[in-house]
Amino acid sequence: MQQSYTPTHTAANGQVLVIDHDRYLTGNSEKRLQETLPGERVIVEQGDVQSFDDASHVFLLIESLTSETTDWIDDVLERAGDAKVLLVTVGRPSSSLIPYLSNHLSGLLSVHSFYTYGKTIISTVDEFGCYLEQGMHDDLVRHLHEQKLRDRPIKRLVLRQEDVQYQLTKNERAVLQHILDGHNNRKIAELMYLAPSTVSTVISHLLKKLGANDRTDAMVRIIRNGWVDAMR
Repeated sequence: MQQSYTPTHTAANGQVLVIDHDRYLTGNSEKRLQETLPGERVIVEQGDVQSFDDASHVFLLIESLTSETTDWIDDVLERAGDAKVLLVTVGRPSSSLIPYLSNHLSGLLSVHSFYTYGKTIISTVDEFGCYLEQGMHDDLVRHLHEQKLRDRPIKRLVLRQEDVQYQLTKNERAVLQHILDGHNNRKIAELMYLAPSTVSTVISHLLKKLGANDRTDAMVRIIRNGWVDAMR
């Protein structure tokens, strides 16, 4: 599905492409989005986009962060060429997305900010190369501090509960933390006062949700998705 609005001039000689990954936008919200960017040629797409040749700015709108979504973001960043790519989330962007700023992402913002400051956001990205949601600057400072500490030994890997609370059940989150702690199924069963068969069932459901083949693959995926903090 595609809708467009053609103005008298375009941003940086190209179109503003909004990709609504989770089909969050309604007809009224698409119209509001286009009105937010007067003077720009706005294209709203739902689903995959094959070419970014005509786009100067690409806004990726996501409603939730899953393994599939992060894979899609990585794919777009790889294929977007010279277009400036920004990630728009329905709520406040998660701090786990900050590392993407060092991987060709030009901005992190909420859909509310996009509606409110859309034109200013594009101008900021064109002038300074990046836009960060107001209120996330402390998260950025924390991330940079953690980067400075990355050569120190890791004492423990801790699951970011707030990042997976809607994807995983309470038991799945607890089991996943025990896996990060290096416990086998028998030890996990003892710690959680569950039968070993129950733990095996929880892990089976967990692997399916994460799209992982085994426990090791699950750990790789959640670390790659930024859902784990390294305590040093």
